Amino acid sequence: MGRAGLAEITDLRDWLNVVDDLGELKIVRGAHWNLEIGSLSEANYRQARSPALLFDEIPDYPKGFRVLTGASNSPRRLGIALRMGSEFTNAGLVQALRGKPIEWEARAPELPPELLPDGPVKENVLLSDQVDLDRFPTPFWHKHDGGRFIGTGDAVLIRDPETGVVNLGAYRVQVVDKQHISVMIIPGKHGIQFAKRHFARGERCPVAVTVGHDPLLAILSGIEVPTGLGELNYAGAIIGGRYPVVEGEVTGLPVPAAAEIVLEGFLEEDKRTTDGPFGEWHGYYSGSEYPAFLVKVEAVLHRNDPILLGSPPGKPPHDYSYFRSVMKSALIFGSLVKAGVPAVQGVW
Repeated sequence: MGRAGLAEITDLRDWLNVVDDLGELKIVRGAHWNLEIGSLSEANYRQARSPALLFDEIPDYPKGFRVLTGASNSPRRLGIALRMGSEFTNAGLVQALRGKPIEWEARAPELPPELLPDGPVKENVLLSDQVDLDRFPTPFWHKHDGGRFIGTGDAVLIRDPETGVVNLGAYRVQVVDKQHISVMIIPGKHGIQFAKRHFARGERCPVAVTVGHDPLLAILSGIEVPTGLGELNYAGAIIGGRYPVVEGEVTGLPVPAAAEIVLEGFLEEDKRTTDGPFGEWHGYYSGSEYPAFLVKVEAVLHRNDPILLGSPPGKPPHDYSYFRSVMKSALIFGSLVKAGVPAVQGVW
């Protein structure tokens, strides 16, 4: 597949069509949200050749309300998400990524997101008392989880009030009840730094959580994009143009115009809760060592027949262990070259 074909990918659905044409997508009908989607996904990651799984006809939910897992855990699907091509092996993809992060970082400042007047994510806008998080087939992923986690392959958007930079972070998000979520951001992450700057001003911190979107955004939310660069700018550098966004309904944040599902609300310094336990990336359950933010969801935006992007962690290999290995290898290689370290042959 050439760059022309890749340029036609504008959202998750375009990406799915390309992946399906390559034989890398399997549709699973009738799997239950309670443990079955999680168990089937985990078994899938352990196959030598594991397809992406798109779950439909989930019990208790309308047909068309779907869950996707395993989006980027093969070299071909990751290559498509990065708009680089579809015919990669593991080694070939790592080799092709040499130097790419340096190129993307250099182009990113010139490509701020493009604000559109409207987008598919606003096909359904639910405000205030209309908000009901039970409308989505959020899986109960692992046997001993403390609840249903809607944010696993998510991107949590928080703006720095001082610089205007918008950070996308892959912070875990649990459904508390029909109108509340918990957002767990561990110390040191850009999201918590930006939130504290809002609190220091005596402000609530606007937050938007997109839980279904272009896999590229999930990838960028889960790696270390250079400080001072917004992930939406970085995404623009990868796709070769400004990333399309629309303004959130209550937060004013730039949410992806073709996202599947977006939850909006505000972080407040004194509104906390506990989350978990949750089966995490190291293969063990973890609970809240630090209190999570309790967020009242004041707006839900979603497309017709929305797709929830799941990326449940667990004992490796898990949903995102593959793309993190590849992307971190490329980022570290770029950093070494940028720092002037000579004769680096490769990083894994």
